Amino acid sequence: MQFKRLAYTSLAALDLTVEQLFDIGQTARDLNGLDGITGLLLFNGTHFLQWIEGAPEAIDDLMERLRRDPRHSAVEIRETELADERLFPDWSMKLVRVRTHYQEAHDDVLEKLPVGLSDAIRARIAGMVELISVEV
Repeated sequence: MQFKRLAYTSLAALDLTVEQLFDIGQTARDLNGLDGITGLLLFNGTHFLQWIEGAPEAIDDLMERLRRDPRHSAVEIRETELADERLFPDWSMKLVRVRTHYQEAHDDVLEKLPVGLSDAIRARIAGMVELISVEV
C-alpha cells in the first residue's frame, strides 16, 4: 500500500487558547488513530506545521476538514508525495510546542523525532521549522 505524505503550514487564530491547543492535539490523536493517519504537529505560538501520512483518501478528507477549522487560517500545502512506508508509524499525532527562536525551535523538534528517521527527512523537517520560525 502506498501512503500519502503531506506537510502544511497555517496561521493560528489570534484567540487560540492553551486549552484549545491541547484539544487540537487530543482530537488529532483520537481521530487520526481511527483513520490510520500518523504524523507530527508543531506549534510555535502563532503558526502550525503539520506533517501527516496515511491512505491518500484519508489524507484528502483530513485536509478538507482542516481547511474548514476556524482555529487556524491560511492553510498552505508545503509538500506532498507518495511513499511505501511511514515516517511516524507509532505517532497517531505527536504535538510539539516549539519556541519561536529558530535555534531553540530546531532543537525542540529534532530531539523529539523518532530515532530511525533518516537524515534527509530530519533535514526537511528542520527546514520547515525554520519556515515557521521565520514567519513569526
